[in-house]
Amino acid sequence: MARSNEELHAERLQERFRHDDATPIAEAAERGQVTIRGEVAGLQVVPRAGAPSLEVTVDDGSGRAVAVFTGRKRVGGLDPGRSLRVQGMARREGGRLVLFNPAYTLLG
Repeated sequence: MARSNEELHAERLQERFRHDDATPIAEAAERGQVTIRGEVAGLQVVPRAGAPSLEVTVDDGSGRAVAVFTGRKRVGGLDPGRSLRVQGMARREGGRLVLFNPAYTLLG
């Protein structure tokens, strides 16, 4: 049976971001410190508590997480397709794994 483009893309991302210092997003525990690696899949500015927040969707092929940068409309270097490593406290919000104001490192 032929695999879809989405399945092939997910496999490539999983191979690309598999690393000893990171947990696959699908396996990341909520309510705990996590490190994930992935690709910026999308950016969105949304209001949170009366201030704008940048929501960065990170995809590693196993799942998606959202890094929220409160009080920001833009974070330099975080553009769609960019690879990054994100560390922070994770929790579930609306069925999504969310990390607020995480530390991040842009990857080559």
